[in-house]
Amino acid sequence: MRKIILILFVLISFVSMAQQKGNTDHFIIQIREEFGDLNQDGLPDKTVILMDTVDVNQPLKLEIYFQQSDGEFKLFFSSTNIFNPQYPNGKYGGDQIPYAFIEDGYLVIDSEIKDFHYQDKFKFNKGNFELVNFSSVIWGGKDYTTEVEFDLLKGIKTEITQALGSGNILKKEEKKLLIKPLPTIQNFRTLEKQWK
Repeated sequence: MRKIILILFVLISFVSMAQQKGNTDHFIIQIREEFGDLNQDGLPDKTVILMDTVDVNQPLKLEIYFQQSDGEFKLFFSSTNIFNPQYPNGKYGGDQIPYAFIEDGYLVIDSEIKDFHYQDKFKFNKGNFELVNFSSVIWGGKDYTTEVEFDLLKGIKTEITQALGSGNILKKEEKKLLIKPLPTIQNFRTLEKQWK
């Protein structure tokens, strides 16, 4: 009988410790919430950005929910790898809190990282969010900006450098760059260095 009680005690302790270790998700602070139809079913879906304020890095999580016919929202996608943490290594990293909103059926992610402004546009297609457009505006540190527009569907990347505030184009480049298959929201961060 003592052996059974000891085994039960050890088993209960093990399960309790495993549950405590597994409860590391502290993304309880909702930063942003946006609504719109992402999957073209006529129902408003939503995006949510959450922050973990317990973690010293203050990472962010993106969640995408599809509304069901009964009015409930069902989680479709969740990732902590889309955005940079706000305080990498415990120090402010210079990034603004990003936006994830829905516009004309597209999932649009706006990010400001130091002197860079990025916009990634995704379209829901065959069960995935595919990256279809990327744009950025970069301040060169002096008196010019560089704008990049990459239409992944057409495979055309345009880069324009212009004088700050004047609209005078200093340089314009356009090149063909086909990426197949299109990056999905799950893998575009690992692929983006190839085409930025």
